[in-house]
Amino acid sequence: MQLVRLATRSEINPSEICFPEELASSIEYRRYLGITPTYAEVHSVTFSASDAARLFLTFNESMWSFFEPNLRGRLHELTDDTTTSVRVRSALLELLPTGNSSVRAVAHKLGVSARTLQRKLHIEGERFQQTLNQVRLDLALHYLQDKSMSSAEISLLLGFDDPNSFIRAFHTWTGTTPHNRRGIGCSIP
Repeated sequence: MQLVRLATRSEINPSEICFPEELASSIEYRRYLGITPTYAEVHSVTFSASDAARLFLTFNESMWSFFEPNLRGRLHELTDDTTTSVRVRSALLELLPTGNSSVRAVAHKLGVSARTLQRKLHIEGERFQQTLNQVRLDLALHYLQDKSMSSAEISLLLGFDDPNSFIRAFHTWTGTTPHNRRGIGCSIP
């Protein structure tokens, strides 16, 4: 909802939203969503036809065709038996371009406390920073395949404050720079 509202610059509310589990604080959800969520077998969000037809203000057909296959694949990964680490990765995919990829932001997005999120990740043998770095690396390798995207654009999409931070992090992860990686191809290590 946050992404839809930011991208359309409109106070869009869903006409229906369903969750497969009971929500602890449905009053807060109602306040944020404009409706009370209901129970259903699977997650779903329904918009009015007019809201669904709104274009993002930054709509770009070629950019959409680049991102759509990956987004559809990620959406397919979200099933009822999804692990916490997969849910964290999905939340990070939405939050990274906003520049707010903190453990608190992810926990808020998932409807749990930061402590609970870290505990669940620990049970799965994961750490938040480790997951964040892996998502950023995976996305960086994906974005580097598009030669028209600059390091500054990739840096922004990955939620870094400046391109130099991205370049340093990429070097730490891979032992090379984004520029050099692009020059030798972008297959995942």
